[in-house]
Amino acid sequence: MAAGLKRQHLTTLVLLGLLSGIPAHAQTQPPGRVFSDRLNKGQHGPSLIVVPAGGYLMGDHSGRGNHNERPLTPIAIERPFAMSRYEVSFADWQHYAEATATAMPDNEGWGLSSQRPVIHVSWHQAMAYSQWLSKVTGQRYRLPTEAEWEYAARAGTDSYYWWGEQLDSPETRPRAHCRGCATSRLIQNITARGGQFAANTFGLYDTAGNVWEWTASRFASPFDGSEQHTASLLDSSPRAVRGGAWNSGPSYLRSSQRDMKQPQYKDYALGFRVLRELP
Repeated sequence: MAAGLKRQHLTTLVLLGLLSGIPAHAQTQPPGRVFSDRLNKGQHGPSLIVVPAGGYLMGDHSGRGNHNERPLTPIAIERPFAMSRYEVSFADWQHYAEATATAMPDNEGWGLSSQRPVIHVSWHQAMAYSQWLSKVTGQRYRLPTEAEWEYAARAGTDSYYWWGEQLDSPETRPRAHCRGCATSRLIQNITARGGQFAANTFGLYDTAGNVWEWTASRFASPFDGSEQHTASLLDSSPRAVRGGAWNSGPSYLRSSQRDMKQPQYKDYALGFRVLRELP
């Protein structure tokens, strides 16, 4: 049996085992449903999409990843959840800034920033934004754990990138925004507006490239299965970031790629997206 078929067979067996333990009520939210929660003054929060429950093998399936992406770890996502379709934008952040008298982060003067992912935001600030969303909507918002993030980014695949094993990114239709992804020279040294590239099968945009994304999880090397849905804003542990960015090479866009940042860290290639728990 070829290596690819062996891997596919193994993944299928693991998924069947994980899925068999997921309660029926957890599958009641229709996957792919798009919605947003109302904020104050008739405003709306980030656009969300329902991600189905399921299971997968977290980590490097290709043998080309780093040591901290192994061993492959079975993960069960027992309930569907909603995730922001795009990386949280400057427009999303502005609602928070106006409501809380919080300063807007530096946009590097790149123009049309309302449509670009918010940058220069620390993990602590991303957590505070999520907590504010929870307060004003009455729903449970948070950063995704590292395992939830990879599950959503993979969208049912076990390939190097969510779209396949090769970058295969023509100039006429680039798959993602990075250095070497054949994206337009007009955005070569800046972030791209959300939604410029194809969404993955779950309907999420820019899970590869554009900006790195904060997760809720402490960084462990190798991944040890420890995940944390809640964390204190006083927690100073390094956090896992995922997805690669506009200034990353193509290999950093693989679904299993992991990196770490101190929670107070900010820069022009780091943002986040939010997860909303479903009833």
